[in-house]
Amino acid sequence: MDAEGILSLPLAWAEGKGNSADVIVSSRVRLARNLDRFPFVTRATPEERKSVAEAVREAIESEPLFRECTCCPVCELEALSRGLLVERRLMSPGFLKGCPERVLFIDAKGIVSVMVNEEDHLRIQVLLGGLALCEASRIASSIDRILTRLGFAFDSEFGFLTTCPTNVGTGLRASVMLHLPALKMSHAMPEIIAQSGRLGLVVRGAYGEGTTSAGSLYQVSNQVTLGLSPEELIEKVEAIASRLAEQEGRARDVLLKGQKTLEDRLWRAWGTLSHARRIGLSEAMECLSLVRMGQEAGLGAPFNKMPWGRLFLDIQPGHVQARTGRQLSEEETEVARAELIRNALAQL
Repeated sequence: MDAEGILSLPLAWAEGKGNSADVIVSSRVRLARNLDRFPFVTRATPEERKSVAEAVREAIESEPLFRECTCCPVCELEALSRGLLVERRLMSPGFLKGCPERVLFIDAKGIVSVMVNEEDHLRIQVLLGGLALCEASRIASSIDRILTRLGFAFDSEFGFLTTCPTNVGTGLRASVMLHLPALKMSHAMPEIIAQSGRLGLVVRGAYGEGTTSAGSLYQVSNQVTLGLSPEELIEKVEAIASRLAEQEGRARDVLLKGQKTLEDRLWRAWGTLSHARRIGLSEAMECLSLVRMGQEAGLGAPFNKMPWGRLFLDIQPGHVQARTGRQLSEEETEVARAELIRNALAQL
């Protein structure tokens, strides 16, 4: 799949719809599975990893559910296409650096992706907008049942066996991405992160493990998968996400009491986006975050017309380069990003 094809894919999570979408951007469920007749990816030979990929391909192509899936051998994708898939969260950053036998399957709706030969033989991922963990889990489970005939590594005592011990058990990671600018401004995030750790949850940046928060986006997920059922894990993450959404709402109310100070910050962010001739990713993300806060606070025009989800993607380095159609230096990327934002806002 080339860059143009990737850019044409719909993305439910970027549309800004769904339950609690004013704070909760997206919900993701990921299942880790390994085939019992092959060694784990890190111990398998290239021939064995090829056999894993072929077995998964045959299983997927034989199922009507996957009729519209696209098979993408990662080593055959251009660097730009790989970057776009990571930015759109259809594959993990770690998948970029793996073995040559990596294969990605993605559906035509941009909801389901299956990574083959990542850390585990299979990573089944479902990504939806808003608070929709139960629906994402239902879709992931249906795919899991279909692929069970491949023969998954399973122990009657420990559950599904995985490369990383923290995934042993259900093999399920439930995560919710939230936009928490008011809690960040209130300096509440360090304590929230610490409390989450005590509850068996982890708070990371928008792109998961090893990434920092940009644009006040945080991803909350379960830390271990052993000891609780999938339903209990989903319920736990969903409850914390709902609680954080409520805390964010209260923090925004407090900040809005000093409305002129907050409005000044929001309008300055709008002015930067509207007039900057060169802008880095971090600054653009922070300004977009503030503008979205104005949108969610109901401040009216022009904030209410901001296509936040689309702009969040379009300002990422790979998307900027893809839109311009050529390799860009860092300075050229920042100039192109600023122009892209100005043009988008001018059309509102």
